[in-house]
Amino acid sequence: MPRIRGIETMRKIAFGFAAAAAVAATPAFAGTATNNMPVSVNVINSCTVAASPMNFGGVTSIGGAPINTTSSIALTCTNGASYDVALDNGTHASGSQRNLANGAVTIPYNIYLDAGRTSAWGNTSGTNTVAGIAGSTGLVSLTAYGQIPASATSVTAGSYTDTVTVTVTF
Repeated sequence: MPRIRGIETMRKIAFGFAAAAAVAATPAFAGTATNNMPVSVNVINSCTVAASPMNFGGVTSIGGAPINTTSSIALTCTNGASYDVALDNGTHASGSQRNLANGAVTIPYNIYLDAGRTSAWGNTSGTNTVAGIAGSTGLVSLTAYGQIPASATSVTAGSYTDTVTVTVTF
């Protein structure tokens, strides 16, 4: 049996060396230190704007009765962002009168804030623009109400166009 005991002794010695090597590979810690790491994000108010075309359609005559249509204006803003939406008078305006044009021939029209078409939509903040605060989704849907008035005079056939700039201030 001495031989078995020799194997036992060899195992103990081998395990002892392995344990000593593990202890030698582990660094000895002398203490600890701590500090804080600041973490932040700056969410900036932002809005984008898109507008569908305002199309009065095909008509056979102008004048006698108003011609009404609508357009959608969509905002995508930061949650809680304040916004103010203004419309300029278009590329063919004469003073404050918006006009659809085909060359030198024009048809007057206007864009309103309300379905009753009583308040013209303009670009004077606090007077004739649409202001609000974007809700939790940040999505805002507005309707622009267009009208060619009954007082417009008949014009020749053709395609009449204008371009109105929609500006959102946030």
